[in-house]
Amino acid sequence: MRRKIGRKGLLLAIFFVIALLVAGCGPKLDQGSSQPASSSSSSSGSSSSPSSSEGTSGTSIEGGEFVLGMAISLSGGTAKYGEAAKRGVEMAIEEFNASGGYNGKKAVLKLYDDEAKPEKSVEVVQRLITQDKAVAIVGPANSGNAKAHIKFTQEAKVPEVIPVATGTAITQTYAGEEKNYIFRIAPFDSGQVGTMLKWAVEEKGFKKLALLHDTTGYGQGGKEDVLKQLKENYNLEPAVIESFQVGDPSMEPQLTKIKNANVDAIIFYGLAPEVAVYLKSRDKIGYYPITVASWAMGDPTVKELVGDLVNKNLYFVQSFTIDQSDKAKAFHEKVVAKYGEDIFPIATAQGYDSAKVILSAIKKVGLDSEKIRDAIENMTDFDGVTSAGAQPFSKDNHEALTKDNMFLATYKDGVIAKP
Repeated sequence: MRRKIGRKGLLLAIFFVIALLVAGCGPKLDQGSSQPASSSSSSSGSSSSPSSSEGTSGTSIEGGEFVLGMAISLSGGTAKYGEAAKRGVEMAIEEFNASGGYNGKKAVLKLYDDEAKPEKSVEVVQRLITQDKAVAIVGPANSGNAKAHIKFTQEAKVPEVIPVATGTAITQTYAGEEKNYIFRIAPFDSGQVGTMLKWAVEEKGFKKLALLHDTTGYGQGGKEDVLKQLKENYNLEPAVIESFQVGDPSMEPQLTKIKNANVDAIIFYGLAPEVAVYLKSRDKIGYYPITVASWAMGDPTVKELVGDLVNKNLYFVQSFTIDQSDKAKAFHEKVVAKYGEDIFPIATAQGYDSAKVILSAIKKVGLDSEKIRDAIENMTDFDGVTSAGAQPFSKDNHEALTKDNMFLATYKDGVIAKP
């Protein structure tokens, strides 16, 4: 009896060992095949959606396609910037592919939503570089995201053209290196601040200014530019400096302090949702100071959130209008024909030009990322829809738009116009 029980026990033991080994193998296989966590989406740059590059590591430059990467916010406070820029990139890719691509190879857009979060931006940009094998990247919309991830594009020697994020230091971070891989086609903050202060101090004679900014990388960068240029160019300092957090429900306390200081005007640095909170707070306490702001004040989201409150004493930087040239007008009409609307004309135009300068470089030198960078920097025949010139960049300048391209606009009956 004891011997029979021993054999059964032995058989049971063998069964359990095998079962444990099988069970142990399962999770290892699952882990090995899992993809990086991401809520990002992928799409083709054309209306058709080639699937050959979807989630396929290391194969994107095979066959008849190559990948142009894009990491930008399609959710969060800068979602409208991202959506508009994405449409511009899609249109540039369509034109490139319709013209034959590069030696028959067509561009495919690999797009990720960075959710306006720096950590997410780092994740998806690394994925574009290492897994999707993007030959170049367009993005992002947020300066904090750019600051977080550009070291990866720089180190990987993958050129990145920024269509929205305006933090001054972004393109200067690697300016001292032999080759700088970061370019921009958007009104950089230092240029915007110069435009704002020239209007306020030189043209209007305002000397007593308040500064109200958010605490993100965007607002902090704007604050640094304002303080630097006020001191160096006008020997002035803000009479009041106040800040706010993204998501704050009210700015009445900050506005009350500023009101008590009796300033001539407020320099405002924040994104659309916070602009809306600011305008509602002004209205609630019945205080409507002249406000000079970055181009974020012209985000269509602001008007959607506050309606007619945009019509009271607001001035903000712009660098593109639909009627600035025949090319700009024709491009706007193409956008409307394709999408039924032009939700954010300046961002769409900058997205288009950002992709076009990359694709124009590819036409010249092929799909080697380092050669693409060199061709972008040395291009002399660029033909875009923004005010970027035929030679948008050089070794010492990676900003396609200059102070000469920027001006102040305002709302007149809800429509953006020059003052």
